[in-house]
Amino acid sequence: MNLVWRAWMRDWRRRPLQRVLTLLGVVIAVAVVLAVDLANQSAQRAFDRSMETVAGTATHQVLGPPQGFAEAVYAELRTAGQRETAPVVEGAARLEDGRSIYLLGVDPFAEGPFRGGASDIGAAPVQRLLSEPGTVLPPRQWFAEQDAADGDRVELRAGGGRHAVRVLAADGAGEDDGRVWVTDIATAQILLGRDGRLDRIDLRLEDAEAQRAMERALEQAAGAAGVNPEELEIVASGARDQASRELARAFRINLTAMSLLALLIAAFLVYNTQTFSVLRRREVLSSLRLLGVGRGRVVAVVLLEAALVGLIGTLLGALAGVALAQALVAQVAQTVTDHFFVAAVTQVTPRPLALLAVLVLGVGVALLAALAPALEAARHAGPSAQGAGGGELRARRRVQRVAAASLILLAAGTLILISALGGLPGAFFGLFLLIAGFVLLLPWILAWALRGLAVASAGRTLTRIGLRSLERSLSRSGPAVSALTLALAATIAVSVMVGSFRGSVEQWLGQALTSDLYVTPVAPAAARESARLPQDWAGPLLSESGAESLSTGTTVETGSDAGRVELFVVRPHHDWLEHLPLLEMDGPRDGLADRLAAGDAVLVTEPFAAHHDLQAGDGLELAVPGGRRAFTVAGVYRDYATPQGRVMIPHAAYARDGPAPEGVGSFGLVLPPDADPEAAVERLEAWLAQREPAAIVTRPEALERESMAIFDRTFAVTHLLRVITLVVAFIAILGALMALQMERAREFATLRSLGLEPRGVRGLVLLQGGVLGLFAVLAAIPAGLGMGWILIEVINRQAFGWGMDLRWPGREVAGTVAVGMVAALLASLWPAWRMARMRLLPALREVT
Repeated sequence: MNLVWRAWMRDWRRRPLQRVLTLLGVVIAVAVVLAVDLANQSAQRAFDRSMETVAGTATHQVLGPPQGFAEAVYAELRTAGQRETAPVVEGAARLEDGRSIYLLGVDPFAEGPFRGGASDIGAAPVQRLLSEPGTVLPPRQWFAEQDAADGDRVELRAGGGRHAVRVLAADGAGEDDGRVWVTDIATAQILLGRDGRLDRIDLRLEDAEAQRAMERALEQAAGAAGVNPEELEIVASGARDQASRELARAFRINLTAMSLLALLIAAFLVYNTQTFSVLRRREVLSSLRLLGVGRGRVVAVVLLEAALVGLIGTLLGALAGVALAQALVAQVAQTVTDHFFVAAVTQVTPRPLALLAVLVLGVGVALLAALAPALEAARHAGPSAQGAGGGELRARRRVQRVAAASLILLAAGTLILISALGGLPGAFFGLFLLIAGFVLLLPWILAWALRGLAVASAGRTLTRIGLRSLERSLSRSGPAVSALTLALAATIAVSVMVGSFRGSVEQWLGQALTSDLYVTPVAPAAARESARLPQDWAGPLLSESGAESLSTGTTVETGSDAGRVELFVVRPHHDWLEHLPLLEMDGPRDGLADRLAAGDAVLVTEPFAAHHDLQAGDGLELAVPGGRRAFTVAGVYRDYATPQGRVMIPHAAYARDGPAPEGVGSFGLVLPPDADPEAAVERLEAWLAQREPAAIVTRPEALERESMAIFDRTFAVTHLLRVITLVVAFIAILGALMALQMERAREFATLRSLGLEPRGVRGLVLLQGGVLGLFAVLAAIPAGLGMGWILIEVINRQAFGWGMDLRWPGREVAGTVAVGMVAALLASLWPAWRMARMRLLPALREVT
């Protein structure tokens, strides 16, 4: 075996560039896969740490109205003997530097069973929280970032206004997410404006019987505290964040699927290299077989070489992946923060299991890609098997069989997508089958295309020679074209999806932003939904601005028969329904305003309807002030504000039997046609400068710019993955053309001997590269458009529930076509230069 291995590996020293290109493709592909996995896992760990700090070991929670409920309910529960309970006041606050934090108010004496860290963080004495008013315990990470010390004063802005608090330092090591600040109940109530109220009560319930007992105790405690029992409910911990978890998971699946494309293209690269290695060393193979080397050893040595390529490439890729993950993690965390939850993570920690998985994946892909070349090598039984012609004849027969199998893959993928089998993972699997079927069909189509072109160029000898040479080398040209086609198709697909999504969002913003001015709280995007402005600002805002109409919108969280949902409580302008992009309606549009005003109907967003399987006319039970009430879904409208979706309800309907939400999320002002917006902004800013909490005046154009900036951040990672995929494809076609030209060296040497000048050789090689590139881009256009349509209509709907108007990005497609052609021609330059400078006598003596 040692002799076989030494004879086989001698080629590594003779032609190192071929191996370097293969290794580079594997390195890049593995780096992308590992980087995306590490960035995803880091963001997930940040979320899990936050949830562990916030929810602790509680199994259930008592939740009430958005404004909270009387703290007397908790006192009654404790008096009744319910000891495994802990009160919580929570909400968003803002630091002086503009960063959003999560303020968690707890009772240290009740926190032992739930959050040991909250009752005794490090060496900080809990008594100081109770004995020293206005103190908070920031995370250790904040002290390290700010170079702060115990006892320093910090200004916070929250629902209760602006307050100066004193920070307490907690010694000890540990991991925290940098956003949860802990304080006692009384301080949190002051900071958040929750005097005498709680946001929730944490519970530990062992089984269903304990839950039923707690429900009875809660009903009695609510009655004794003068609270309507129907306004309180017991929900499982984590139910409030389940939607965010699922949507963030869908986002991670999307990124992972995109990263695996690079690995698939690298598989083509390994296959191409190993196939060429077998054909180039056919003389060595025949000699080994004549010396008695069995077929099993031949297969083993080819697979061993592929495993070595996969191992070296994976190890180098793992190192590069960790570095790339450090660059990606901030982008992924920002995207998750924009849409799902605050993910404060700045570094990645490679997990041994992830490194082992990527090692198995990289080496496994290399072995699978080399399996067919290894079996081909074992068929070389003697001198009669020498020559590329026999191998290419078998390759063409194999292409026909593979083409038949590709039709089965295409049918299976279509069936999975149509039947929606397996949810989002099933949809990606179906898309993968379609991609695999299309890619496997390409060599068969390429063979027929080359034959047709050769017939059409009968009068042009050199062109015909170049085309026939490509056809006779289908085992190399086919995988190279497949790799480039796949990369270009993925690029076009992402362009279709992102372009359609962006255009739909811009159109929606033009419909949704119907006011001339907006007054919103000063808060980062992640905390804006919970920030509030005083309701009594409505009158002064109207008079100061000179507006003729004012609207309000407030987001609150409440219970429903579909779990915890987000309500958007609105006091709209009189003509608001004319601008609302309704997709479905229960009845005529003319009667929709009356139904909503009657208080028994609501509107839901398209994602909400998709996630909860609702349509116009269905019923939805919501927990509103005064208890639970049944509503009818009067319509479904397009909205891209939140991927979780939400329910829109008129203010009067929400507050019909109880108090309205405290504060207002935002004010919208419509100015008279002849008003000066700039002057109105100046007057409002002067008035707001003397008020608390802080608020800003925003024009619709600014809101649109901010929204589109969030959109662009969301897809920045996918653009990076797309570029990396194209780089891998470029390496693939460069390696294939080098292999093709080196194998056909005798042909080119013969042409040179017959009088073909070096520039003619260069032109012939460039022609072959151009033909492969042209075929790849022509095949990529329908494939990319089809993939884009599937991403929009199947993947995106299952992942997020968003619909969008399909837009064909002509400019992006044209750019991708140009990139593909340029990549193919650039990849041809080096082989063309080499073939034009080759030595004729050694090439003419080569045995074929």
